[in-house]
Amino acid sequence: MAQSIKTMKNTLLSFLSLAVLGSSCTSPEPALKEELVLGFNTEYLDSSHSACDNFFEFTSNGWKAKNPIPSTEGRWGSFNILVEENNAKLKTILDGLAQKTFEKGSYQQLVSDFYSSAMDTISIEKRAKEDVSFLLQSLKLERKESLPTFIANLKKRGISTPISVYVGPDDKNSAVNILSIQQSGLGLPDRDYYLRDDAKSVDILLKYEQHIANIFRLAEIEKPEENATAVLALEAKLASIQMSRTDRRSPELTYNKMSRQELAVLMPHFNLDAFWSGIGVKPDTLICGQPNYIKGLSKIIEETPLFVWQSYFQWHTLNSFTVALPSTFREEHFAFFGKTLKGQEQEKARWKVAISLIEYGLDEQLGRLFSDEYFPESSKEIIANMVENIRVAYGERVDQLSWMSDETKKKAHEKLAAFTYKIGYPDQWKDYSDLKIDAHSLLLNLQSIREYVFQENLAKAGKPVDKAEWYMGAHVVNAYYNPSFNEIVFPAGILQPPFFDPKADMAINYGAIGGVIGHEFTHGFDDEGSKYDAHGNLVNWWTEVDRARFDSLSKRLADQYSSYEALPGEFVNGQMTLGENIADLGGLTIAFHAYMKSLEGKPIPEVINGFTYSQRFFLGWAGVWQVHYKEETLRERLITDYHSPGNYRVIGPMSNMPEFGAAFQCAAPSPMQRPKEKQIIIW
Repeated sequence: MAQSIKTMKNTLLSFLSLAVLGSSCTSPEPALKEELVLGFNTEYLDSSHSACDNFFEFTSNGWKAKNPIPSTEGRWGSFNILVEENNAKLKTILDGLAQKTFEKGSYQQLVSDFYSSAMDTISIEKRAKEDVSFLLQSLKLERKESLPTFIANLKKRGISTPISVYVGPDDKNSAVNILSIQQSGLGLPDRDYYLRDDAKSVDILLKYEQHIANIFRLAEIEKPEENATAVLALEAKLASIQMSRTDRRSPELTYNKMSRQELAVLMPHFNLDAFWSGIGVKPDTLICGQPNYIKGLSKIIEETPLFVWQSYFQWHTLNSFTVALPSTFREEHFAFFGKTLKGQEQEKARWKVAISLIEYGLDEQLGRLFSDEYFPESSKEIIANMVENIRVAYGERVDQLSWMSDETKKKAHEKLAAFTYKIGYPDQWKDYSDLKIDAHSLLLNLQSIREYVFQENLAKAGKPVDKAEWYMGAHVVNAYYNPSFNEIVFPAGILQPPFFDPKADMAINYGAIGGVIGHEFTHGFDDEGSKYDAHGNLVNWWTEVDRARFDSLSKRLADQYSSYEALPGEFVNGQMTLGENIADLGGLTIAFHAYMKSLEGKPIPEVINGFTYSQRFFLGWAGVWQVHYKEETLRERLITDYHSPGNYRVIGPMSNMPEFGAAFQCAAPSPMQRPKEKQIIIW
């Protein structure tokens, strides 16, 4: 599930949730017995492992044997398979749209024409030199004084620059939008790629430099090797002053409110007034995510020669639009970013690339097409019922906490009661009828949609937050928690097997989608989300003693995950992944108790395929995390992903849960049942 997102909505569902808050847990009517299915394929079990030895290997080895990683992928798991199934459904829809004509500006026209332009590789090849020249002709940087306006123009076109600007809710006044300025501008996925000095990292840097030179050569830019070396050196300087991913998770470090004039003091060598004029907004106050970076950037701007900046922007412009350039550019891009970084052997089919492009800007319109066809209204009711069951179970768990005082518990209950949620798709769809998209040029369409979305976002500055807005397409296989809105969101895309099946055993459903729901709830109480109150404001609602106890438990969990060696000599970053690990542990625990409570007053569920109902709950979660990785992809994810690798998302939480030990009769200590005194129970 996605790490917490700081932007989103209240809907009719939030009203319904408040209306039933405080009621006892209920369970939806079970499917007829002849329709009941287990929801977990027991052929995937590996009897050479016991549940108490390694539950991930026990439940996933058979799956991995039957599901090798495709040549187009660096990772393959339940998530990927569902994404592929959703994409196949979308392809059917999109192919059908191509046979029809729609009104200009309608969501069908926008998506259909964009898809057509992305699929028209013949026209892309024909316009090869023309399109490359078009991109490069606007990159003449005559003097350094023009840099602020130059960067502003690139920002509007969706091109990466050393400065990122975004408008979203003010963390300390969540009802109003405010502009923030953040670090940016690297070609590699994270600053650590430039800072590490081990052999593999050095090799990646060398190949990256050669890749930049190869792209320059294809674009017929003079001195490709020399310019590539200069670009890499500049990016390395930017990386050296950037805040780490771990530190960026701390809202106290990234919330630095200041006036426009105060920010200008940090950047004496950069004309901010010219930059604000260039992007079309002039904020009185803003949030500076990384003041030290902004200060260091000003010095780098002063010291870096003009030709280096020009080469840097040529590289990032070409890199931003490679997908719309001739096959020689796309093949070179894949050779580095696909093969070298992820271990992929073959490029994805063009129609899959086209769908992924639609998701960047037209994701809501794409999700609308998907949900119209493939999401039954009946599923909303079942999921809403599960959300309320989990909310009630969460409240009961809070009451039982021995480490939290009554004073803080009261505030926790207030926040829990205020949680809102969205299920499936928006109640109201965005109107993009003034967006210009046609079927003729992918390059122009990409620029058009990026500028449109950028300006749409900037227009929110200083205005009330629209809590009716979704920030994930309805077709997406994911879910999120937004601390600024205290809201959890479950798109239609994830509400399908193996995450949710209305015909499946409810024990499996509670372990799978119930664990997802509990995970997102727990993001409101993880090391980051717990710093936001019931109204979504960054404010301390804890007593000093309770926060210290929570931090102590969190540190123990971070240490546990930091001990996991994912690759020889390379470990999970327990501090960077802490929020997701807390959410997995808390979410799975709460979902288990919600399921147990839903059974009160009912006959004990039968044994199915040899598994009791409590065992089937854990099979549900394990089925979600059946996954394996190419070495290159796993290495990249250890650097960039706030989530732990899939096997540790099974082993980590379950080894701390006495409920798991009881279900499978695991004696402590055992690999899947930590000694009682070492078990970490937070929520």
